[in-house]
Amino acid sequence: MTSTLQPPAGHPAAPAPRTTPQRLRAILGNQAVGATLLALLVVVVWEIFSALTFVIPSPVETFRVLVHNLADPGYLFDLQVTAQSVFLAFVIGTAVGGALGLVLGLSQRLRVMFEPMLIVLNGIPKIVLYPVLLPIFSLSGSKIVMGVLFALFPVLINVTTGVQEIPRVYWKLARSVRANAWQTLVHIIIPAIRRPLLTGIRLAVSLAVVGVVLSEFFATRRGLGRVVLQAYSHGDYPSMVATIMLLITISFGISIALWQWEKRLH
Repeated sequence: MTSTLQPPAGHPAAPAPRTTPQRLRAILGNQAVGATLLALLVVVVWEIFSALTFVIPSPVETFRVLVHNLADPGYLFDLQVTAQSVFLAFVIGTAVGGALGLVLGLSQRLRVMFEPMLIVLNGIPKIVLYPVLLPIFSLSGSKIVMGVLFALFPVLINVTTGVQEIPRVYWKLARSVRANAWQTLVHIIIPAIRRPLLTGIRLAVSLAVVGVVLSEFFATRRGLGRVVLQAYSHGDYPSMVATIMLLITISFGISIALWQWEKRLH
């Protein structure tokens, strides 16, 4: 089959609502105003708390320390180590979660068998498994596995739910044009679940960062988690807060970009 799959006769696809350039500019303008106001509120609250306790440095001091740290080759190497671990954890967690979610979504028998166990596993605080993973996967591997465990479940749950909610007419369409498994996956399933899939991916990014950095708090030779822990141990609170804000900013930026992409799918 070389042609793109189309809805069968009698079931015309609803046309997607068009967004005019003027409306798009208005939406983007409102979002920019909202983001600016939120940023100002965060800075004001941050400044107030920095005046109340010595643990939290001022925004200006935090930014100065962050710029200084980013000029340090050792700090950049720690950032690179954490980024590589997060990327691997995210890719593996997304791939495994997506594959398992697809299988469970398509098979009611497997879903009935394994869904209770997955719910229980998702509710377990995953960081308690780190002492078990550490001797098995070593320092570098254990934090990647921990990041995978954090990133896997949101993708798995969203994909499973998305596949279950695919309209039956789509399956009839695949059978009517005699689509094979690969064509059904590419032309039917993935387009139908793209929104829940992107939601799961957006959550997986942040959770992969959480899993990796938490693991670096406990045992690691390099990484931003080690930087935060050492800064706390030495009482270097500006460096500690600057590194935490760097992690938050990166995760927030990626999440916002994926969220904007997700909104365009409406």
